[in-house]
Amino acid sequence: MTTRSQRRAGSASISTLIKNLRSLRVLLLHPKSDEGEELWRHLNRIGCQVRTAWPPPSEIPTDTDVVFLAVRPIVEGEIEFDWNADEPPAVLLAVVDYENPVVVEKVIRMKAQAVIGLPLRPFGVLANLLLSLTNHRREQKLRGHVKRMADKLKANRDIDRAKAVLISTHHISEERAYEIIREQAMNKRTTIEAIALSIINASEALRLDLTNGKP
Repeated sequence: MTTRSQRRAGSASISTLIKNLRSLRVLLLHPKSDEGEELWRHLNRIGCQVRTAWPPPSEIPTDTDVVFLAVRPIVEGEIEFDWNADEPPAVLLAVVDYENPVVVEKVIRMKAQAVIGLPLRPFGVLANLLLSLTNHRREQKLRGHVKRMADKLKANRDIDRAKAVLISTHHISEERAYEIIREQAMNKRTTIEAIALSIINASEALRLDLTNGKP
């Protein structure tokens, strides 16, 4: 994809985000207060579907796209908030009304995509929201790419191990070992990786039986 095409795709993606704001499901985790009410009203004006809760639930509902979290009450009240920062269930925006090292450290540890300051200044909330959504989706794509690469590397290692088993057992060439694995995959209508894993498992089971003295 050319740079110009990438720019067009990026612009289209952002336009889609803006158009879909009304379908955006927001969970506002904030104690009952004037500041929390003001943020709730502003998110509604933007067009989001907003739910509120306090204290935070033990699990973030699966139908949540974005979480706005009041951080200082979490820190000062020693309230448990279980957030998987490496594989977040939603976009996380930290709501901060007072900066101190402990609050800032909490925000960093949770890897919040953005920080909303209180008292609320409506300018910037929408921009931070859209930027956070864009970054979150980019991170999801990167995590998916990394996982696919890891799966591919593991599959290649399994195929190499399976070929080594066949070479050692039947005294055949590496090319012939791979052909056997591929033929078995075609005959059984499964993947080469699945056949390779079955060969490895069978070899390990046989080795275990021999070690235990079984025929």
